[in-house]
Formats: sequence, structure tokens, C-alpha cells
Amino acid sequence: MLRHFHKLVRKILFVLLVSTLSSCWLFYQPTLDIQGHRGARGLFPENTLIGFRKTIEMGVTTLELDLGLTKGLVPVVSHDPYLNQNLCLDANGDSIETDTLGYGPLISNLTLKEIKTFDCGSLNPDVLRFPQPPRKNIPGEKIPTLQEVFDLLAEYPEKNIWLNIEIKISPEFKVTAPIDVFVKAVVQVIEHNNAANKVNIQSFDWRVLESVKIQAPYIKTAALLGQSTFKSINDSVPSPWLNGIHFENSGGTALTMLQEAENYIDIFSPFWRLIMPKDSLFLGNTVDELKNNGFPVIPWTINRTKTMEKVILLGVDGIITDYPDSLLMVMKKMGIKRR
Repeated sequence: MLRHFHKLVRKILFVLLVSTLSSCWLFYQPTLDIQGHRGARGLFPENTLIGFRKTIEMGVTTLELDLGLTKGLVPVVSHDPYLNQNLCLDANGDSIETDTLGYGPLISNLTLKEIKTFDCGSLNPDVLRFPQPPRKNIPGEKIPTLQEVFDLLAEYPEKNIWLNIEIKISPEFKVTAPIDVFVKAVVQVIEHNNAANKVNIQSFDWRVLESVKIQAPYIKTAALLGQSTFKSINDSVPSPWLNGIHFENSGGTALTMLQEAENYIDIFSPFWRLIMPKDSLFLGNTVDELKNNGFPVIPWTINRTKTMEKVILLGVDGIITDYPDSLLMVMKKMGIKRR
């Protein structure tokens, strides 16, 4: 009789243990920020309202997008500072006229009315890279303004979508408005929509991030880093992208570089290979080290599911991808929930 009682107690204890562990797993279950790169450019025309809408309905938590500034200082959604002939057609449905270097008209030289005449949904910029299907052209799509993107988000209040806004400025080519002017125009739209707590501003040019913190210190910033944008020109001249920080002289790691900019950088968003310990491009700090020192990590642009799995296991906070459908599939397989 006593033996049966002990067996019963052990079974009860086992059930309680499993229940407790399950509860703990649910409580500590990891989450991930699903960032659709330019909407989801592997599936729909990039940086378009229809692409953003479909990506929201797919289940992303953040829309990643790029901004240019028109002649009238209106922020519009465009990756390039010029109209790209591989993405857009003119008002007559013909290829955009380009200069001797192959560039279309600069966005900074065009009014919003002129920009709205172009069709930026009929072309696939790279069929080999973005095969059809799954990608679809959607003819007639126009370049949207940042305000139009906020208007779209207002249609989905229950989804709590964030914006990761990249200000496209290059320290090497003076083809946009000055940094402070560009930042001011973007901040004004964000504040008009009371959205400062649902956006972050990112840039490869870290001067932009410092300007954001001066003008609107309550807006989060993300430091983009490419395969070579951190490399100094020589022992005394730093990279033009890092706002005066000399990577090698600062210590030669991701963390030492970020710590020199900690007053104006909140999030680290590197090319994904820079955080892979066994990769030749690894910058010397693990994801855990970066996060423990106050820098959430959101790498770009990851499109292969095996790579998604690897960086998720490293503990990243989010992933920027052209294929959010693939990321959602990986997350379901790994038991990870949306942020």
C-alpha cells in the first residue's frame, strides 16, 4: 500500500515539474522583431504602399524603409537618391532617361508632383535575385511619402507596427539636402503623427544619428554597419561613415567602436556576417556581449533560412529580410513568437 502511495506521489510530482517547466518556457519564450526590408522586396515592389500593406498583413512587426527628400523638402520613400531606371518607368511607360553615369533624375531636384508621375511597380530590378514567382510586379505603384506610410499604419492600429526609417545620406556624394535639414523634415512628420515611440531612425552615416539625438533625443537610433564602412582610410584618417570614430584606434572591435558613440546610438544593425564568430568578417564581439553592454542587435539583410536559424540562436533581437514569409516559417519551426 505504501509503495503505491509513493508511486502516486512521484507521478504527481512529475506532472507538477513538467507543468512548472512548461510555464517557465512560456514565460521566458524568446521573441523576435520581424523587419520587412523595403516592405518585402523579394515578394513585392520595394518601398511601395501595396508592398507595405501586404507585408503588414503577412505578419511583420516592423517595416524597414528608406527616405529621400524632394525639392520641397518632403520625405519620400526611396532607397536611391535618384529615380532608378531598374525600378521605375516614366509617365508614358518608357524607361527613365539617365545621365552618362546611368543615374536618373535626383529626387532632391524634383517636386512631389513630378515624382508622383513615375510608375515604380511594373519592374523587377533583378529577376535572378528575386525570381517570379514568388515575387509579383504590381503596375502603377507610386513612390509614397512618409506621411502616406503613417496613414497606412493608421488602418492597422491593432497590429502595433513599428517603422525602421533609414535616412539615405552618403558622406561621399553631396546629392541630398544637408543632414540637419533632412533630419528635421523627417522628425516633423514623425511628431505630426505622435509616433516617436513607434519608430527608430537608422543610417550608415553616423552623423545622421547624432543629429537625430540633438533634434529629438527621445527617438531611438540604429547604427547601420556594412562590410567596409567601418574601415579607416589610414592610421590617422577614420572612415567617413563613422562620424569621426577611428575603428582601429578605438580598439578595433564592434563594441569599442559603439561605445565611442553611445550618446547617440541605441541599436546596432550590422551586416549579418560581422556578428558571426566563425566568420572571417567577425568584428570581435558576440551578440551577447553587445546586448549586455546595452546595444540590441538587428542584423541585415538575411534571406536564407539556415542563416536565419543561426543568427536567431545567437540571440539577436530582430532580423531584417527581403522574405519575411521565410522568417515566419523559421520562427514557427523554432517556437519563437513575434515581438
